[in-house]
Amino acid sequence: MKILLLSPLPPFRGGIAQFGSRLLHSMKKLNSDTEGINFSKLYPPVLFPGKTQLEQGSTAPDGILHGYNPLAWPKAAARIKEMQPDWIITQWWHPFFAPCFNFTIPANFRTAAVCHNLLPHESFPFAKALARSFLSRQNVLAVHTAQAAEEAKRFSGRTVKLFHPVYDQYNLTGLARNEARRKLGLNENQTALLFFGLVREYKGLDLLIEACSSLPEEYRIIAAGENYTSRNYASPRLLWENRFIPDSQVGTWFNASDIVVLPYRSATQSGIAKIALSFRKPLVVTPVGGLPDSVEQGLTGWVSKDTSSKSLAEAILQCKNLIDKPETARAIAAKAASLSWGKYAEKLLEALE
Repeated sequence: MKILLLSPLPPFRGGIAQFGSRLLHSMKKLNSDTEGINFSKLYPPVLFPGKTQLEQGSTAPDGILHGYNPLAWPKAAARIKEMQPDWIITQWWHPFFAPCFNFTIPANFRTAAVCHNLLPHESFPFAKALARSFLSRQNVLAVHTAQAAEEAKRFSGRTVKLFHPVYDQYNLTGLARNEARRKLGLNENQTALLFFGLVREYKGLDLLIEACSSLPEEYRIIAAGENYTSRNYASPRLLWENRFIPDSQVGTWFNASDIVVLPYRSATQSGIAKIALSFRKPLVVTPVGGLPDSVEQGLTGWVSKDTSSKSLAEAILQCKNLIDKPETARAIAAKAASLSWGKYAEKLLEALE
């Protein structure tokens, strides 16, 4: 079965490209005739608030997809048609790309979309109409949470609920725990709460700062991620590197941490939670979207009662009791093992049969 995976792939940076790379590798193990189709350009600069869309030191790939140039779409469509795939799988995460995918994917081919977000967390012009124009054309929608599975029924007759696999590719990166904590200025008595990833309004870094201010003095926030908001986050208890963290340094932050916190106001799912599982770190998450799916309450972490800073602080105090317990590490390891890439690729391929 010939399968094409349309996705950002490295050297594009970020979670979608990482997901695409891992999915492509896992699918090739099960179906050797699987090919990745990358972009040459992703976002126009006006829509990208960061410094660069590519990994440090890399150049733009020679992909056949172009996110925003309609003049490039007919050629890409012709190339894809020439390949005569049995299935075309597209990574779907933002309605901005609906015109590109709609014009680039030829008609009369079986199509599936791996959906990270059916609709964006932040406002975008004509988001629902654009999403519907693409998602309603798909033969299969693969989603990662029960909530998304319900929402997907509005767009497609066939929805498959899968899961977000664990990101374990960072486990050997960065500094070991003691050296990492020294570098970040943490002493052995401090409890480090990690906020990792791009800083957006819906991700609630301000809620974590407010929650931490009510906790005992030993608690510190270590935050790593480029600021995509207009806020200037500041606190005596906050150590924040306002930059994109390259893959080679991810381990430094997770090794240094004691608890990984996702104080999100809204969410579908989170790749950050899956990195935390691979590093065997307990999680504190808010009860939004699919975030609670990554937590076994009282065993691998804690789900706060709501999205208030008060509830977040209470959950952090509860989670502190799980740190360094052998049974916690065993429970997290079991959770991570159930979310492997091999199992994900197998289930996705079954959905295409």
